[in-house]
Amino acid sequence: MNLHAVRRASTYLMDRPNVLVCVGSGLSAESGIPTFRGSGGMFNDSRIATYTDIETLKKDPQGMLSWYQERRVQLQQVRPNAGHFALARLAATGNYTIATQNVDNLMEVACQTENVHPDIHHVHGLLSDVKCTGCQTVISDLNIDLSTLPSCESCGGQLRPGVILFGEELPHDAMEASTLAAQQADICMVIGTSGLVYPAASLPEIARNHGAKIIEINLELTALSDLCDVIVRGNASMILPVLERVVTDAL
Repeated sequence: MNLHAVRRASTYLMDRPNVLVCVGSGLSAESGIPTFRGSGGMFNDSRIATYTDIETLKKDPQGMLSWYQERRVQLQQVRPNAGHFALARLAATGNYTIATQNVDNLMEVACQTENVHPDIHHVHGLLSDVKCTGCQTVISDLNIDLSTLPSCESCGGQLRPGVILFGEELPHDAMEASTLAAQQADICMVIGTSGLVYPAASLPEIARNHGAKIIEINLELTALSDLCDVIVRGNASMILPVLERVVTDAL
């Protein structure tokens, strides 16, 4: 970890700024949830990659829904890591909005534990949600077993995970709120995301175009690295606690 880069990043986070945090799967990796892209990412497995496409829901609903059910079971067993908790505490030092591509709820759990309440927008949906393909009813219930191919009690439509699949539009409300936060941000922190998946990857670009300083925390070079004013290489679960300590000690 480059402590000089951490200190530079901390100077941007003083004086209670407006901060947009763009979160990717790198933040949840230390909790045991595999990353999506990058080395070892789930998308590198061609079979798994097909399960992220809306067309697979029609072609292989059993395989797809069984795979997502395994992930829903896993979600009940994982816990936030030090990075989630540190980011939650950082959110208490300014006006923070979190736009996350992660479909887990670990950020919410960490914020509840720390008694902090930033706006959190899930631009790729939530795995804990189940959605009806017919009436579009959304049910937040991890006890529903998708591997049994359940039907909606209201209309009889097929139930599916509440995540956004390739071929679908992102949730309008979440993207609209995140875009507004990007336009108003003094600082944009980009944590654990490859910057390859659009339109979510456009948020740091929007923030930059509106004058925000960009801080990147990631293990690897990303598609957004050239935009950044400060880059801290390393695990978010190690860097964020140090960054939070430097900022809170200075306040």
